[in-house]
Amino acid sequence: MHVSLDTIADAIPLSTAERARFAELEAAVENHLPTFLTVGRALVQIRNERLYRESYPTWELYCQKRWGFSYSHANDIARCAQVAEGLLASCAGPQGDAPLPDNLSPDALRPLQKLQPELQSACWRLASRIGKPTQHIVGRIVRVVTDAIQEGTNNGSAPKAKPPPASQKKIFLLSVHRLADSPWFSPQLIIQGLDEAKARKHIAACQQMISRLHELVGELRREFPEL
Repeated sequence: MHVSLDTIADAIPLSTAERARFAELEAAVENHLPTFLTVGRALVQIRNERLYRESYPTWELYCQKRWGFSYSHANDIARCAQVAEGLLASCAGPQGDAPLPDNLSPDALRPLQKLQPELQSACWRLASRIGKPTQHIVGRIVRVVTDAIQEGTNNGSAPKAKPPPASQKKIFLLSVHRLADSPWFSPQLIIQGLDEAKARKHIAACQQMISRLHELVGELRREFPEL
């Protein structure tokens, strides 16, 4: 029997407090769609606390049906908001030396996602010294910093990592496209019959794959900023 993604299975009801917070956060998203930071903060809380669970079985479906966001776009906004929160806490707050511009775009923060918080702050400070931070300026600074770290790590003695064989690259990308295009995907059916040990292994593998795909999306956006 086919189980639709629209079917809500084993949804844990929201508490009164959760329902009120969910309504407040959704209002923030709806009223501030042009203001990415407010939207990003709200989406992070909705995702992390699974406040969508009474009406939608997955975060992906919630983003698509409720807001018309793709899964990757919603997560990208959330990650950029988390980068902004880190900057506000370190160098971009009211007393900081590198404030966030009023019309801050997530594009300017996207290159910082792959750095540790301390380096995010340092790169943002450098970009602010040059002028209004843009994706191009921040991206160039991040590339210089990451290249210097890589060179320092190698220290002139360790060989540089070889690029993966073209065949492996092709296998990975083909697998991603096959999974994305699969018409029969249903998480409820996939997990049927699993025991706890296997479920734990699958969760670890899924989390690793999500991390890799986030990195892939980030690199694609940096290489093709117009997308």
